[in-house]
Amino acid sequence: LAGAAATDNDSNNMTIDEGNGGCGPIIFTVINNCGIVETRFKVNKTTKMQKVFKAYAKKHNIHIASPGIHFKFHEKHIQPNDTAASLGLKDDDTIQCVNTITINTTTTSSKFKELQLYTNFTTCSHCNLPPHNNNNKKLLTCSDCASAAYHNSACQRSHWKVHKRSCAKLSQSLLPLKELIRWNKLFKVMKQQQYHDVSSSVGTKRKKKKRPLTWCWWHPDNENGITSQTLQHTNHIWNVAVEHWNTKDYLRAMEGMQFALEAYQSAWPYIGKGSGSFEMPSDDDVDDGRRRESGGGEKMKNDALGGGDDHNEMEIEEEGDDFFETSMILAKRLLFLAYCELDGGQIASARQRLVQCISITNTIIYSAHKASRTKNNRSAQFILDDAYMELMLSMEEAEADKILARHVANLAIANGNCCGWVDPMQRPGYMARSTVQLSSVPICPLEQRPIWCNELERNYGRILDEYNNTSRGTPMMTNQWMDVGCGRRGSGHDDHSVVSGRGWKEYVLFGTGAIESDYDAPFTKKLLRQHVPDAVTLAQEGGGEVIFSRLSPRTHIKPHCGPTNLRWTAHLGLVIPKSKSDCRIRVGNEWKSWSAGKILLFDDSFEHEVRNDTDEERVLLLIRLWHPELTSRTVLASQLVQEAIAKK
Repeated sequence: LAGAAATDNDSNNMTIDEGNGGCGPIIFTVINNCGIVETRFKVNKTTKMQKVFKAYAKKHNIHIASPGIHFKFHEKHIQPNDTAASLGLKDDDTIQCVNTITINTTTTSSKFKELQLYTNFTTCSHCNLPPHNNNNKKLLTCSDCASAAYHNSACQRSHWKVHKRSCAKLSQSLLPLKELIRWNKLFKVMKQQQYHDVSSSVGTKRKKKKRPLTWCWWHPDNENGITSQTLQHTNHIWNVAVEHWNTKDYLRAMEGMQFALEAYQSAWPYIGKGSGSFEMPSDDDVDDGRRRESGGGEKMKNDALGGGDDHNEMEIEEEGDDFFETSMILAKRLLFLAYCELDGGQIASARQRLVQCISITNTIIYSAHKASRTKNNRSAQFILDDAYMELMLSMEEAEADKILARHVANLAIANGNCCGWVDPMQRPGYMARSTVQLSSVPICPLEQRPIWCNELERNYGRILDEYNNTSRGTPMMTNQWMDVGCGRRGSGHDDHSVVSGRGWKEYVLFGTGAIESDYDAPFTKKLLRQHVPDAVTLAQEGGGEVIFSRLSPRTHIKPHCGPTNLRWTAHLGLVIPKSKSDCRIRVGNEWKSWSAGKILLFDDSFEHEVRNDTDEERVLLLIRLWHPELTSRTVLASQLVQEAIAKK
């Protein structure tokens, strides 16, 4: 550590030596959340703990400035300027590194909780107040739509005239999620009957062996109308539809695919009413790699994905049994058809298919885990993530159903942190999870802000002058102002969809659409290049933007989530309405107001919205920047690209 630390032969032992401080060294241990010994340190008693923190962070690749990282000794937080002597540390004492931001990436196969709808509402839909302080009771939710919350029945009755207009529509849109929960409960019952005895002959002896038992609503002959003959017929129809697709006759192809899956659509309401039992194959059922014939036989399996060897991207995942093979085929078909229906505006049908895809994929993952089939497990997990993502977006992009996106995210999290989500309020399209662990905090605390925030706040006056210049200067500059989402720059094409009211305009300083020279805002651009170079680079590479943002009076930016947790957003208040309480931003569950000359730093992958209910404009300098914990940008970039490609 810059000459101050040397690593012993044991990789878990570290020595930090600041020279002779007049006190002898001591040896102590740092453990993690789980009580596992991670590093032993040998330090002088006068060594500041900041050095220990840095050494530990470097060794374990964590960011000690994260709001969720701190160190404790005897349940007391350790400060950077503390020393071993001031803390009273002795030989063989233990320090705990508390990491509250570790993301649980346990998959569905090993951790499958009971699925539940989102209930953590923080304000009453009627009076807009938080829960009363009696025993910290949660708000009560509407039993029909589960998307409005109240203190009590009096609040609900008072709000009914307003709520009844949306309750029926929300209740209808919620039905697929309730059906998924019903499937989950039935599946949970079947998992309790996980194994049964099967007699088998080995030579002249008979022995008992355990064979997994699973349950599915789509398997042939389970008394819900799906038979082997039905499967043969639907496979033929699907293959014909694929031929239409390959000739770009998309509408005819989509009609054929819908007809091919009609049997499963009809069987779905009868979940749990058929026998539904399916005996999982054991290794003894696979002899020299030969496939067992079932239903439509070999041709059915080769043709199942629409054309045999010509469709390598949909090739059979595993040899040896029909269950994994046919189930994976059906899950992929349902997901693909849901994509098509979403593009075609058939939202209700698409949501139904996505829920069916999730139920099938969960069964594949659970069964593959029990049968130690990691390849099936991995392939199914990708499908599961995509299905949950599309289901969530179908809710978030529908004006009347936005609130239901929280329910989908809550189900996905219970379903093994699908899509990498850990909080229903934080549901970006891409969530970094396996290569990095980033803190998830909606609004950055003041004490955790980067130093450059102070530089921008100090120069607020000059930045404000240059904003005024772009608004009232030459025609070339005034013409650079554009409506957000108008398509004149490379990103943010859909941003207009979240704007309600008189309008939201932007002036691009860095990013696609910016003036190449610095004559429009020379001081601001120089300041940003000098103190926030990552934001400038991110904008120039198409990953964000730096803009003057002007929100008109009486305008609402509707709730939405940013695309990824890899970046944050900073707002420097320039022109703020006098009535701050009527011009606010909500990030997660927290409302904040801006102040002129002050920076608000937040993670826009959390659900956020803005309200300007005043008769004045609100103007900000808006900056997109890398998440502050992404220190190794160049090394990390290739890792993230590889993760994104693997996910795709």
